[in-house]
Amino acid sequence: MRNRRDLFRSAGKAGLALGLAAAGQPLFAIPRKGAPGSAIYDDIGLMNTALALEHEAIWAYGLAGKSGLLSAKAKEVGLLFQGSHEIHRDLLTAAIRNKSGQPVDPRKEYTFGVPLANEKDVLELAFKLEIGAARVYLYVVDRFQDRALSASAGRILSDEVLHATVLRGVLGREPVPTFKLIES
Repeated sequence: MRNRRDLFRSAGKAGLALGLAAAGQPLFAIPRKGAPGSAIYDDIGLMNTALALEHEAIWAYGLAGKSGLLSAKAKEVGLLFQGSHEIHRDLLTAAIRNKSGQPVDPRKEYTFGVPLANEKDVLELAFKLEIGAARVYLYVVDRFQDRALSASAGRILSDEVLHATVLRGVLGREPVPTFKLIES
C-alpha cells in the first residue's frame, strides 16, 4: 500500500512539474534519479509523469477541436497531434502495466489559466503544452533505469519537438530561435 501511495504522490508532483514546464519554470518536482525506492518504481513514476502529460494533451486537443475557434486546417493538424498523444498514452499505459504498475488516470477536466478567445490563444496554449512535454521527455529520457524506456522516450521526445516546431511556424515565430537548449 505504501508503494502505491508513493506512486500517487509522485504523480501529484508530476502534475506540478508539468504545469511548471508549460510555464517555462524548472522541473524540480519530478522525482530525481536515485531517489528512495527501487529502480522499477522510479521507472513507473517517470512513466506516470509522462502519462499524466499525455492525458492533459489529449484533453486539450479535444477541447480545442470542439471550441469552434480553429480554422479547418488548424483543427485537422490538432486532431493529428491528439492522435499522436493517444499513441503515446497507449504505449506508456502498456509499459507501466508490463512493469506491474498502476497507470495514472486522466482527470475529468483540466484548467489552463489562460483565456481561449480565438485561434491564436488556442495555438499559444498548444505550443506551451508541447514545449512542456518536450522538456519533460528531455528530463526523463536519461533517468530511466530500463534503457529500452529511454529509447522510447527519445522517440516520443522527437514527436513533441516536431509538434512544437510546427506550432512555432504557425504562430509566425522562427522555427529554431537559438541553440541554447542544445548547448545546456
